[in-house]
Amino acid sequence: MQRSVVIMLILKEKMKKQVQGFMLVATGFVVLMMLSCKTSQSSAEQQRNAQEIEQYLQNSSFEIEHRWMQPLRGNQISLIGNPNYIRMYSRDSLSIFLPYFGVRQFSGGYGSASGIEFTGKPKELQMTEDKRGNQIITFSGTQQTEAYDFKITIYPNKNVQTFVRSNQRDNISYDGRIQELDTTNE
Repeated sequence: MQRSVVIMLILKEKMKKQVQGFMLVATGFVVLMMLSCKTSQSSAEQQRNAQEIEQYLQNSSFEIEHRWMQPLRGNQISLIGNPNYIRMYSRDSLSIFLPYFGVRQFSGGYGSASGIEFTGKPKELQMTEDKRGNQIITFSGTQQTEAYDFKITIYPNKNVQTFVRSNQRDNISYDGRIQELDTTNE
């Protein structure tokens, strides 16, 4: 009799653990579903974002502020609270200030910027759309002795990835958001 009681207690404990495991998996599934529903954009919001992005590009007037920097030889670094921007005023006028953390291959010379700075007319400016509906902006520019190549990918949800190649520094990329250019603070 005692043996059957022990077996019953063991079986009861196993079932309790199985139910707890099932509840944990079910809770995880519900949380995952809630997050996936919350992060997906409605079709109306996607269409509105796409129209806004198209308007920015047609007017060649927008601002990008980055939240993250990914150096080639390091970990991701938060830029939240640190000034940084890419501002396009027209196809002939661009202003860029991006912090830089990485390896500089060549000395920039006296008075050279520690970050990536460019002001002026971009060279070889191209705006295209890829197969997925992302907007791609490429251009190059020089500031003092440093030459840059930029590739900006604008996603339909207004997120942006900026890739910068330099003749004097390691490559670096940035993640941020595009928005309407605010000319009141200039």
